Amino acid sequence: MNKMFYGLALSLMLCLVFAPAALADSPCVAGSLSSYVDSLYGGTASSNFSCSVTADGLTLDFSQFTYTPGGSTTEAASAIGAAPVTAPDGPGLQFNPGIPVNGLTSGTEDFLVGFTVTAESGGEIGDVYINLSNVSTSGTGVATYEEQFCNSQGTCSLYVENPITADSNVINLSNTALGGPVSSLTITKDVTLSAGSNGSAGLSGFNNEYSPSAVPEPRAVSYVLGLGLLAGFVIYRRRRVAQS
Repeated sequence: MNKMFYGLALSLMLCLVFAPAALADSPCVAGSLSSYVDSLYGGTASSNFSCSVTADGLTLDFSQFTYTPGGSTTEAASAIGAAPVTAPDGPGLQFNPGIPVNGLTSGTEDFLVGFTVTAESGGEIGDVYINLSNVSTSGTGVATYEEQFCNSQGTCSLYVENPITADSNVINLSNTALGGPVSSLTITKDVTLSAGSNGSAGLSGFNNEYSPSAVPEPRAVSYVLGLGLLAGFVIYRRRRVAQS
């Protein structure tokens, strides 16, 4: 009996030492959007490209990137910057379109950026933080930002705004059609800039960050169970000694 307790506890403790940490993708790096999307969307990445962003001990995987330009003025994926961000609301990605400082002064520009974000190690995403930077409009100019986020079952919610200045918003998934935290989201961002007949519209950046709710990794669970069994073994031994 003694040997059985000791062997089981020791086995679980060894899991702590030898069990590999959860496998993560390579870290996302700053560059152009073309390094995130494949040739189908004008990029150079492989069709199964994915990367990860870690902040405050939390890791999110990003994959299945897409890009669709439109409007009378179009931008190649290589003209849009992409970079990991870690603050103020957790790990995420930032995109910086190559729009002139004074904004679009004629015609329209429309582009869609999509990807899937997944929380590692059984974590769940509880909210979506949206930040729009250096937004400007004048005269008849209009900026429109739409973001659709869907869970793995296909349930979606849509966020829409017409910003006139830089702003940020936090969307709690419990207050959406998704009903609460999820392990994965499919994101589609649609940015439209229109100068109208006599105006301008500009936006220099848009990003998402996420607050996932992590759960203990297998190594942590093994550690706790191992300690619990060792403690039980010690108590068991002491009682046997006291009774003899």
